[in-house]
Amino acid sequence: MNVEESPEIVRSLQAQEMRGEQIVNHVRMVFAVLSLLTLVHVHEINTPGANQIFALQVGVYLAVSVALYAFFRLRRNAYVGWLKYLTICADLAVLTLTALATARNHSGIIEYFTSYLPTVYVLWNLMSGFRYSLAACLYSAALSAIFNSIVLAATVYTGAIPISEVSVYGQNVINIADQCQQILYMALPGVVAGIIARMSRNLLLRAEVESMARLRLEREKQELGRYLSKDLVDFVLSDPGRLKLGGTRRHVSVMFTDIRNFTPLTESVEPEVVVSFLNEYFTEMVAIVFRYGGTLDKYIGDGLMAVFGAPLSVEDAPKRAVIAALEMVQALERMNQRKLLGCGEIRMGVGIATGTVISGNIGSLQRMEYTCIGDTVNTASRLEQFNKELGSKIIICQATYATLEDCIPAQPTGALSIRGKSRQVHPYIVDHQDLSPERLEELRRELLQAPRRIDSMPPRPDVARAPAAWRSTDREGAQ
Repeated sequence: MNVEESPEIVRSLQAQEMRGEQIVNHVRMVFAVLSLLTLVHVHEINTPGANQIFALQVGVYLAVSVALYAFFRLRRNAYVGWLKYLTICADLAVLTLTALATARNHSGIIEYFTSYLPTVYVLWNLMSGFRYSLAACLYSAALSAIFNSIVLAATVYTGAIPISEVSVYGQNVINIADQCQQILYMALPGVVAGIIARMSRNLLLRAEVESMARLRLEREKQELGRYLSKDLVDFVLSDPGRLKLGGTRRHVSVMFTDIRNFTPLTESVEPEVVVSFLNEYFTEMVAIVFRYGGTLDKYIGDGLMAVFGAPLSVEDAPKRAVIAALEMVQALERMNQRKLLGCGEIRMGVGIATGTVISGNIGSLQRMEYTCIGDTVNTASRLEQFNKELGSKIIICQATYATLEDCIPAQPTGALSIRGKSRQVHPYIVDHQDLSPERLEELRRELLQAPRRIDSMPPRPDVARAPAAWRSTDREGAQ
């Protein structure tokens, strides 16, 4: 559909036309009042017949102005397309009645051709541009030319004024060529107003399109803001092509979290209290994920899945995921102190795996969502579940531990078997109590203050520097 045919833009342009009609009505009201004051001032020097027509003109202008004012007050959002053509015709027709008034006045109809009337015609033609319609402007120009041509033809036909073959000024005669030229120049401002109206309409159209684009961008930003941190959202929207449709291979760190035994804990708690707690819990946890450049993939009951390194790559993705997990555990401890559920201590488990995934929009043609799939995702989910058996809170895979460069202490769990995998895994337990608050704050500052490169794939860990036990399982990609 053509941009200008968009219902929102059509309604906006129609509203502009009606606002322009209101402006014209205000000018019409002022003109009528000034004409009334003029009539009161000069009525003694005019003939009664002329005053009657002048009074009729002023009365019609005032009546039209008041009627339109009431119409716009009662129907603020109404659009009447034909109204501009009706009012243009009424304005010019009533103005042309001046020919009859001057014909009954002392000097005769010569006043019509030599007074200020041409200036008023120019004013009405120029004001047609307020309607933002080229057609309305050309219509005004054409009507002013037709009405004045009728007056000129009637004057010549009746012989009300002698016709001169040459240009004559200051006498009771007219030259047809001069009058035709005057009619042309009275109508020409309508054409100029039409050009200006067309340009103005195009500017309005462009402004509306840009406004709609900004609103659409803001909606997209809000939608992306549900899954990405603010800087990642800004980065994606600066070039939407970076976020490709379909699946792409990414080297990422995947995080799964879950609340331990949440259902039994909340059996005696009102549902509204549970929902309120979960909202606050997820608000805190997602804020931490975003703080370290992660992406919220999905909520899973009372848990969530987050990805560090997709859809856009970030440096130090494993370290960011682990520091984020440590902060999440500490945040839950602070929430426990407030006893939001009024039950026992609420604990959480976190599993983190680093490896290659396929990330992209996955689903059906009717419904798709952004997510990551691959062995790394399955491993992270299984590692999170091991926290129940081991009584731990954070478990990371070997590939994640290998990138920490001994900056975060971790204890090996020994070999563990994951259902569906032929090889055993050798993960590590990370305990937030093994890190002093000062050391944790130092690591946080290093990550949050360091410039983040989010436009390229982060390098894979140096296998040569990894422990031998890990190198033997690197082929699995998600250990």
